[in-house]
Amino acid sequence: MEHQPVGKNLLQEEPARITVSDADQSSLLGMTLYNDGHENVYPYLFYFDPNDLTITPWVMPAKGVAGGGHVDAPLLPGSKLTLGYGNGGATPWEFAFSDARTKDIGFFKLFLSSSPADFRSLARKKTPFEQEEGQRHGEELDREAKEAERLKHELDDRSQIWGVKMATVIQIRG
Repeated sequence: MEHQPVGKNLLQEEPARITVSDADQSSLLGMTLYNDGHENVYPYLFYFDPNDLTITPWVMPAKGVAGGGHVDAPLLPGSKLTLGYGNGGATPWEFAFSDARTKDIGFFKLFLSSSPADFRSLARKKTPFEQEEGQRHGEELDREAKEAERLKHELDDRSQIWGVKMATVIQIRG
């Protein structure tokens, strides 16, 4: 089933307010990214959930074979990329309340780079409040810190152009 955008740009205001209906399960969301510049763009979109401190990757372009292969940019100069509908390669997403709260908050963070980069180290699929048995709490943090340092060096290369955009999303039970 092909989805199409309906209505206004929900992220136009900061913070954005999105009504989440328990009865309406068809409130799927997507995003359109526009490249008005002259460089190829590789977008990496994450959702930060402050309730459990997880960071979910929603868009992660390929990096290439073992990180060294060439990968075409998903967002060419003068083009647009649809995420969650159309042919952008991401499935639609939706917000839902799992408890009695009437409001929730989260953050989209979009990283843009002029070349492929490995942003996997930013993902936090498990909450830090839960610790696996037999694992030192700092072990995973040590590994993540090393991966983040590697990414920093990768992006600090002066030949790379990169930027970040964040959007706050307040979800309101409707």
